[in-house]
Amino acid sequence: MIIGVAAGLFATRGLRLTTMETIASAAGRGRRTVYMYFRNKAEIYNAVVDTEINSIIRPLREIVSSGGRFEGVLKRYTSERTRLLADILRRNPLLFRDFALEHSRVEKLRERLNREELQILIPCFRNSLKDGNSGASLAPEDYAMIFLNLIKGNDRLLTTDKGFERVEALNLTGTDIFIKGTEPALAVR
Repeated sequence: MIIGVAAGLFATRGLRLTTMETIASAAGRGRRTVYMYFRNKAEIYNAVVDTEINSIIRPLREIVSSGGRFEGVLKRYTSERTRLLADILRRNPLLFRDFALEHSRVEKLRERLNREELQILIPCFRNSLKDGNSGASLAPEDYAMIFLNLIKGNDRLLTTDKGFERVEALNLTGTDIFIKGTEPALAVR
């Protein structure tokens, strides 16, 4: 409950204007209660960001584990990732702006999201190589990194007018180009 209340305050008031006291008050708790769970505001902020990262990772894992044709999985992954980031932007625009603009206080958490996404994507690429062409020029890790960098490069545009539509179009086009370019090495059907 404290994390949810803090997320709302960070979204509306910003990190600087949100204090441990305002979090406690909005949660209907005393400051001591909040301090029982969190040492400081930075810990609460990190917990809010962790919650948001988990809200992205869970559905992306499901897409990759659902199987299906490789190119279909990549396209669903791309679309869902864009939608999930846009949802965070609507729920918590200040947090997302920190995330998209690579603000220093969330850089470690951006790195965590990147690692988590690579853990999802690498097996997907590994399976595609295994099923298809074992003579690929790159390792599955390299393909996953290239693909992830391709689609995450447009995240900042989500904060602009018509950003979601633009990012989705760019990412799906980029995914199509990636799939076509990797057809000789990956098991694209």
